[in-house]
Amino acid sequence: MQKFISIAILLLLGSTLYAQDYLSVPLSNPSLHDEEAKGKINKSFFLTDSLVYEFDTLDLPFIDDFTDDHFPTLVTDPLNDPRVTDTLYYAIRELNNDVYQGVGFMSDTTFTYYIDTSSSTGDTINRQPNPFVNIFFSDLNSFPPTLELLTVYPPYDILDSASGGIDTIALIPNVLQDSARFYVVEKDTNAFYVNRDVYLNNTLGFYPPSIGVVTFDGLDKSGLPYNFNDITNNGQADYLTSIPIRLGGTSDSTYFSFFYQAKGFALDGPDIQDSLSLEFYNSNTQRWGLIWQSQGLPPTAAADSFKQVIVRVDSQFRTNAFQFRFRNRAKLTGAFDHWHVDYIYLNDNRSARDTSYKDIAFVYPSSGTLEEYTAMPSWHFKLNPSLYMADSIFFEVRNNGSDPLNVFNKIVFPDTTNPPANYFSTSPSQFLGILPYGNISRGYDISSFSYPSADIDSSQVFKGRLDIDFRPAPIETKDFIRANDTIFSYAVLKDYYAYDDGTAEAAYGINAGSQGGNKSFMAVRFEMPFKDTIGGVQMYFLPQANDIRNQKFKLTIWSSLNPPNIIFQKEVDNNALYGKRDGYITYWFDSLVVADPIFFVGFEKTGPLSMNVGYDFNRNHRDKISWSLDGFNWFSPSNNIFDGSLMIRPILRKRAYGVGINEIADSKKAKRLNIYPNPASNEFFINQMPSGIERLQLFAVDGRMVKEYTAFQYRFSLEGLESGLYFLKAQDVQGGVYTAKIICRQQ
Repeated sequence: MQKFISIAILLLLGSTLYAQDYLSVPLSNPSLHDEEAKGKINKSFFLTDSLVYEFDTLDLPFIDDFTDDHFPTLVTDPLNDPRVTDTLYYAIRELNNDVYQGVGFMSDTTFTYYIDTSSSTGDTINRQPNPFVNIFFSDLNSFPPTLELLTVYPPYDILDSASGGIDTIALIPNVLQDSARFYVVEKDTNAFYVNRDVYLNNTLGFYPPSIGVVTFDGLDKSGLPYNFNDITNNGQADYLTSIPIRLGGTSDSTYFSFFYQAKGFALDGPDIQDSLSLEFYNSNTQRWGLIWQSQGLPPTAAADSFKQVIVRVDSQFRTNAFQFRFRNRAKLTGAFDHWHVDYIYLNDNRSARDTSYKDIAFVYPSSGTLEEYTAMPSWHFKLNPSLYMADSIFFEVRNNGSDPLNVFNKIVFPDTTNPPANYFSTSPSQFLGILPYGNISRGYDISSFSYPSADIDSSQVFKGRLDIDFRPAPIETKDFIRANDTIFSYAVLKDYYAYDDGTAEAAYGINAGSQGGNKSFMAVRFEMPFKDTIGGVQMYFLPQANDIRNQKFKLTIWSSLNPPNIIFQKEVDNNALYGKRDGYITYWFDSLVVADPIFFVGFEKTGPLSMNVGYDFNRNHRDKISWSLDGFNWFSPSNNIFDGSLMIRPILRKRAYGVGINEIADSKKAKRLNIYPNPASNEFFINQMPSGIERLQLFAVDGRMVKEYTAFQYRFSLEGLESGLYFLKAQDVQGGVYTAKIICRQQ
């Protein structure tokens, strides 16, 4: 597959001649942007001091299918992290262990020279070695610093003439006093690896042996390019290095196996000049030895399937300090040249034919608990939970063994208000049998279940648990890996709408070309149960080859695209090219925008450079995406655009400054009015009207007062109002405030 320049040219040419929208390779991975990438770590600290992670040596067997995260936890604040202890080391100490207070010494002998001018044969020069000193010297370039006993000399020569004059000639010491403070992170018993350059994910592998893979590409551990500028440069990129493993005393039947794949679901697979390599560490020679290597794909190759490799560990490597590492060569300017590794297994008493595992595994995350969205406002969901719940939850299971297996599955939705009770649970039910090395897809019917409205608060995440198992006969062994037998399905109920899962496999953009000039438009359709207010928008912008920070764009909300009806537009600045954690940039509105139940969120690009938005391959809502070159003629994504979701999220009711209309009802100082029925159609009633109230006011979500009542009424009319959410507010003669939310649902 061609690299960035040729990909970009082909995509842009195709866009200009046939269609103006395109998908491109991401040039960063914001989901990996850690605190250091955001600039919140004191970088001067790391220039002068060292952070050291300690690790335990592992015992056999070593098994990692990347279902769980076994990478070291990043320390971002060493000065305040309780896992960190610090020690100050000095390069030179005296033999009594006191710190040497001078500058340093010479490793070679220095001398005192005596000049005798009284000799009849002329001046005579004699020399005598200066007194040596024994010191303890520590090499501060490694941890723990290595300590050795050195014999050194003072850093000067002495010139002593017979006439009594003494001169001291200073020399530049080559054994210098120095110090270093090491910050040592306590041992992480969960860690299998010494670094985390690779990207642990559940989505980029194409039918992996189990859920979770590690991806090698041209991005570093922070999701940033190894090289920002040289788009033609291929070089060493990611490492995956194990911590030491005890192999001392193991036999010639010690084998190492793994699965690997080129490209997978990524847009860009490795070229012929790219490679993935496996190396073993020889602790006796302190060198790494190349064990296995695979070259990239030819330019026309499709996504590769996962292949298993098994190699014997030779005796030269079988020590108690054994390590393995994978590394890749790739283009270093973005998420190019993808390789995926899975299912690493190292053990004694194996053979070259030991490539079958009695293991059933989930392959991907399940579909979501919500039917349409991955996240939605809690108060919208609460209105009618059954309307927004999915009818089924879908999942994929694989048999990694050579025998057919009968698999049982169950699903549980825990009751978050009354643990350990469950809202919904099933007894294990049997699948059809799964053939050897086969996959099977299933949907679990949950149409009879929805979360109770009474248990839904303003912000929460509901989680359902899916489990699989097989029922072995007495002679069979247990499931080889249990961790890959459980996955979760989520319903995120907060204050925003989202179609995506938060990861961008590609970038989506519009190329205006000669037809559209500098303008282009992008929009996503959303639907909610009633009119409500929007207070901000989150957009997942991805960097590209051109710096667009000086190019403004117009954040836009439409009530309709055909014909176009803009209800909000604001020109905003592009943010920095790199360094936004999780990818999303939040743009808050100065005031709330009232939106109809159907609305569109996006932007108008006004400059010459394209703007790329994150594109999620794992949730298909391409039917909600529209693009335009003039704002009047709108198109669906082109046929060459893969199924997916655009990563744009409207935030409801909040705004950057002040409060929204919902705060009228949510004020902590306000008391609640007890109204019924709610929802109501034509009228509502108040149970036990508080004393001292004379008048009541009803507000729409945009802050307009739509009705006013007296406290002496028995019935409170909603006649003439549209269906939607309203806020009732009252104040007594003492200044006390009373509020209530009312949902009007006209027949």
